[in-house]
Amino acid sequence: MAMVNMAQIEPLEDMTNLLDQPGELRRRGREDGCLFFSGLLASQKVNSVRTQILAVCNKHGWIMEGSDYTKGVANTEVLVLEEADPKWQAFYNDLQKVRDFHNLALDEDLIHVFEALFGESVLPHSRNICRVVFPNSASHSTPPHQDNFYIGGSEETWTAWIPCGDCPVTLGGLSVAKGSHKQGNLQVKEAVGPGGRQVDVEEQQVWVGGDYACGDVIILHSLAIHQGRDNMSQDRLRVSCDFRYQPMSHPIRSDSLIPHMRWLTWEEIYRNWDPEDPIKYYWRNWDLQIT
Repeated sequence: MAMVNMAQIEPLEDMTNLLDQPGELRRRGREDGCLFFSGLLASQKVNSVRTQILAVCNKHGWIMEGSDYTKGVANTEVLVLEEADPKWQAFYNDLQKVRDFHNLALDEDLIHVFEALFGESVLPHSRNICRVVFPNSASHSTPPHQDNFYIGGSEETWTAWIPCGDCPVTLGGLSVAKGSHKQGNLQVKEAVGPGGRQVDVEEQQVWVGGDYACGDVIILHSLAIHQGRDNMSQDRLRVSCDFRYQPMSHPIRSDSLIPHMRWLTWEEIYRNWDPEDPIKYYWRNWDLQIT
C-alpha cells in the first residue's frame, strides 16, 4: 500500500482564533509545520467547485450511471489512476479549463491566512492541482512526501489542501507528519502513487488528521511530510484541491507558474474565458524573482 501506517494520530486543532494573533500563528507554524482552519471557506463556494469537477468526472464516465452526479458515486467498473493513464490526462485537461477551480485558489479568506503567516504580500502559485481518488485504489494512495522536491524555489512555500465537500476518514483525506519539516530535505525514493516519489517516515512519528468538513482547510510547509489516506468508502470519489503560496519577496521557480502537468498552455486553458477576466495571468502584474 502506498500509504504508510500511522501509529499516533492527533486530531485536527482549529487555529482560526490565531488569525488575529499573527505572532502566535507563526510560532505554531514554525513548531508544527501545519495549521488547520475549520470552516475557513464558504461551503457554498467550495461545493460549487466540487459540482463542476464532478460534472467533468461524469462526462468521462467516472460516475455511476443513473445516479445524481453531484453525489460523487463512483462507477465501480472504472478505476482511473493518475500515473501515465491517458484517461486521467483527458479528464485533467478538461478540468484545468474550469475557471472557478483556479479562482478558488485566490479566495480572499485563504489569502488572508497567508498574509498573517508571512507578514507580507502573498504570491499564489498558478500551478493548481486537483485530485480525484477512486474507491478501492488503496495501493495508489498518495505516498508520504515533501512538496519542496516538486516545487523548488522558496522553502517557505506552503500548500493549502482543500477537500471539495465533506471528507470523513472513511473517504480518506490528508494527514501531516507533525513537526517533520524540521528534518530538512529528505532522501527521496521511487514509489507507487501520485508523484511517484516518497520519503521514509519514522515509526514513532506523530501525525495530524481526521474528519474534514466542506470549507475546512489545512496548510503545510513545503518540507512537511504528508500523505493521502486510503479511500475506504467503497463507492465514492474523493475530490480535493492543492494550492500553493509563498511570500511575494521570495524567489519562485518558473514552472510553478505554468499549468500543472504541462499538458496544456495557459492560452488553451483560457480560450473560452471572458477576455477581460482579471484572474487570467494575474501574476504577470507583479515584479517577481523568477528562477
